[in-house]
Amino acid sequence: MDEPTRVDRCDCINKTFADLLAWGTLEAAQAATGCGLECEGCLPWLKLAFATGETSFDMDDPRLP
Repeated sequence: MDEPTRVDRCDCINKTFADLLAWGTLEAAQAATGCGLECEGCLPWLKLAFATGETSFDMDDPRLP
């Protein structure tokens, strides 16, 4: 059985969610790095990372809208 695909970074800037959480808030991380602003593909997971402190998610995490 294949492992589910995991999301753990903003690919546009090649930074992990663990690295980005060090900024304290999503807004601070975006201002400093631009994460979640280019293609916005990782934005749902970034929001979840900052809300939960988790740094890796299933691609189809049920907590995502």
